[in-house]
Amino acid sequence: MTQAGGPAGPPLVGVDLGGTLVRAAVATGEATHTIPVRRATPAAGPPAAVLDVIAAAVREATGGVTPAGVAIGIPGPLDPVAGVVYTTPNLHGWQDMPAQAMLQQRLGCPVAIQNDARLAGFAEWIAGAALRARFVLFVTVSTGVGGAIVSDGELYGGAAGTAGEIGHTIYTPDGPPCGQGHRGCLEGTASGTAIARRARELLAAGGASSLSSLAPELLDARAVADAAEQGDALSVRLYAEAGRALGLALGGMLNLLSPEVVVVGGGLINAGDLLFAPLHAGVREIAFAAPLARCRFVPAALGTDAGLVGAVAWAVRRFGPRAEAPATA
Repeated sequence: MTQAGGPAGPPLVGVDLGGTLVRAAVATGEATHTIPVRRATPAAGPPAAVLDVIAAAVREATGGVTPAGVAIGIPGPLDPVAGVVYTTPNLHGWQDMPAQAMLQQRLGCPVAIQNDARLAGFAEWIAGAALRARFVLFVTVSTGVGGAIVSDGELYGGAAGTAGEIGHTIYTPDGPPCGQGHRGCLEGTASGTAIARRARELLAAGGASSLSSLAPELLDARAVADAAEQGDALSVRLYAEAGRALGLALGGMLNLLSPEVVVVGGGLINAGDLLFAPLHAGVREIAFAAPLARCRFVPAALGTDAGLVGAVAWAVRRFGPRAEAPATA
């Protein structure tokens, strides 16, 4: 199979595994892909059922041709070198799962696994808002908070392959727990899930807000943003708290890492200045002047396609004609 605009030979495939949807696409270039195959994720089923759906999506994407290699983004902490997923949110039974080996057995080709947020950060470096910058810090703020570090074009994974998990750094030790049970971490304070939960708590305590007209199951971060845009004081306060928390965390990361670019992605960036104004103010509260002056803060450019673009680009990086041997990433 020859890929239009890409390398000749067996196809390279990227896969984005989400809690509701599996997307698989064939690489057509360094960071471009065919129209993706989409299949529902059997999130309530056993891991084997999810892996079967992934394999079927890959086979459909390639027209039945065995790929030269597949890269997949998986939510949650994992070891990309050992090929083991430690755990995943929204999927059941993925504790210490040898996902790489299990997919290789199903597909008959090499497989590389990576955290989905790290692949989204890689996508922003190779084809998005941080194009070819030397040192990039990426943070995605959506249902949860994830991140990635790209240095000289390489994903930095650290000794365990899990580096970049900015969402699980402590914002305040007295804060609420995140979904992983980490009390006071950024994800428990500034994620979309956290914003919606905090809104429900304040309303239950008698807080005055236009949100009180919504059924609890409809109260999500988007609804809070919509209310804030209409001037609802409680909603504005929630985004101000979340933005400041993110800003303080990123300001600390500037002092620690001194990146050239910080890319902020995820669904919450659609709130615009509701999030970014307190975020920038929070950064200035803690960041030293020198790293702040040398750093650009930019919104992510690739939107919901970032995870799949990153997976495709990672497949090309790992298994393409000029494939590079993985280090700790």
